[in-house]
Amino acid sequence: MTNVLVFLSDQQRFDSVGAYGNPLDLTPELDRAAAGGMLVSHAFTPQPVCAPARAMLQTGQYQNRTGVYRNGIPLPPDVPTLAHHFTAAGYQTGYIGKWHLAGTDSAPVPPHLRGGYDYWLAADVVEFISDAYDARLYDGDGAEVRLPGYRADAYVDAAIRWLAQPRQAPFFLFLSLIEPHHQNTRDDYPAPAGYADRYADRWTPPDLAALGGSTSEHLAGYWAWSSGWTRRSAGCWTR
Repeated sequence: MTNVLVFLSDQQRFDSVGAYGNPLDLTPELDRAAAGGMLVSHAFTPQPVCAPARAMLQTGQYQNRTGVYRNGIPLPPDVPTLAHHFTAAGYQTGYIGKWHLAGTDSAPVPPHLRGGYDYWLAADVVEFISDAYDARLYDGDGAEVRLPGYRADAYVDAAIRWLAQPRQAPFFLFLSLIEPHHQNTRDDYPAPAGYADRYADRWTPPDLAALGGSTSEHLAGYWAWSSGWTRRSAGCWTR
């Protein structure tokens, strides 16, 4: 059976990816994967709000079926998820990163609200408990785990460690990064050290240029977040 690794980024514009027209060479690894695999030219989120969209990804069901029609509503434990289906097929399942389907916000997610995943290193709303260089998650026992380095790097490193473990069964790992979501506590896009200056005043998408506002203030950090995590994530899928 084939191993399955899912990467999920948060609030990432389609045009942050070179394969979709970004001229800044932010995402060479994603572009390489797109060139050698399948590139979906027309894809649309099933829901513009975070938790309902995540519930649909995990269950394949719309909000009127799961009941998750806004943020803060837990995904019912009896709704089958990807983890349940992969477990039934003989896979070892794992989840790392942002969950946002338990309604616990800063508190650890209890086992019955983890969507059926076996391995757990995650938090409900990670932007409430962590920052760019203060990466924190909760393990399967609900204990806080502090991870070193930039948050996206820390999550990817955690995934690499899990993937490197010997196992008898195939794996299904869901790696959910917060990047390039803004940091709620200060409405900013804190970039990896040394990255933001690379993208200051480089390129503004036409729709953002037309809006004006605070685009110029935040865009360099946003591009830097997109660049930082996609370059670093290559270490995960090349293993």
